[in-house]
Amino acid sequence: MLLIRHCVLALSLLLGFPNVSVAQIAPPKVSFQEQKPGAEHFDLYRDTRIFLDGGINGRKTPMLLDSGASVTVIDRAFAVTLGLKGGTPIGVQGAGGSERGELYRGISVTVGNLSFRDLTVAAMDLSLVERALGRKVPVVLGREAFMNSVVTIDFDRQEISFAPRGGFTPPSNAAAIALRRRGALHTLSIRIGDLPPHDAIFDLGNSGAISLSQEYHRSQPYFATLPSATGMSGGVGGLHEVRRITLPSVEIAGVRFDQVPAQLGGLANGPYSGMINAGIQLFRPFVLTLDLAGDRMWLQRTAAPVVFSRDRAGLFVTFEGDHYAIRHVTADGPAAKSGLKVGDDIVSVGGRRVNAAFPNSPEAEWLFGRAGTPVEIGLADGRSVTVTLADFY
Repeated sequence: MLLIRHCVLALSLLLGFPNVSVAQIAPPKVSFQEQKPGAEHFDLYRDTRIFLDGGINGRKTPMLLDSGASVTVIDRAFAVTLGLKGGTPIGVQGAGGSERGELYRGISVTVGNLSFRDLTVAAMDLSLVERALGRKVPVVLGREAFMNSVVTIDFDRQEISFAPRGGFTPPSNAAAIALRRRGALHTLSIRIGDLPPHDAIFDLGNSGAISLSQEYHRSQPYFATLPSATGMSGGVGGLHEVRRITLPSVEIAGVRFDQVPAQLGGLANGPYSGMINAGIQLFRPFVLTLDLAGDRMWLQRTAAPVVFSRDRAGLFVTFEGDHYAIRHVTADGPAAKSGLKVGDDIVSVGGRRVNAAFPNSPEAEWLFGRAGTPVEIGLADGRSVTVTLADFY
């Protein structure tokens, strides 16, 4: 699943086929190139996205890593450039509803020293995801990479390695966690505050820390007692309003985190119905070693400080090339108090013009800056407003 942090956009890759199920998809042929180095550098985009360099059908391309994607997905426009035709129509269950896509077989994929042949992938329109990220997403590399290798991710070094499962020796200085399977996904136990432990989907495609399904958070009256604010969520299938809260504490593998931002799901029967979704920000303080085919995970706590990204403006925006379009404004949030509203177009931030290079600049992170920071926002209609960032939920 893919979630844009806190102003959340989710791409759930749970596929529904008229005549085919994920279990019926033929497994790919897997190989490892021994001459390639074991660890590959990755780009930790905005501290919440793992982008790798890889290849698909011989074409070099960046890939977004997503452990919550039940299959690898390619953007429909990119599929056209690859010359893919005659795909099998499929339905995709998204965080915002359902979407149509196509299934293609016989695809070759390489990433690091890991190679697949005869891989089955799904193609769909990822343009909304790209606009929310401000970056092209030609390929979402899904669970095939995790189910056919042992994956080690070092966030501090920004390094990832893929190793054969045969002969693997678990790390001796890490906490071992037994995982459970829920369909095509894996879960682990976490504890929120004083509530009983509960299963959570392991989802590196969720750029936040915690998302609570509607069924789960409504079953626990405790969550309704916490201060909340509205936000935007969705992606495949559309966008919808959600609520955001701050959890006093979350415990995973015996490690406790305080003041953890979380999202309360707004749709019934979503992709993780009745569950919790544990995102990348919960795992970033660890070195992860993952053997999902063996239902195992190891977490090694690093010395890195724990910093959870938090929206302090109260906006959901999409990048439109030369401006940001405001799609949602949190009532009584900092942006609303400054006079910003849905339909406004942001053309400059802190005096810097919004252009194609802007999403990769430090100014693009302004929504998540320190509380109390004033940010000057220029609008397409000529107005200029100042948004003073704040912790408002």
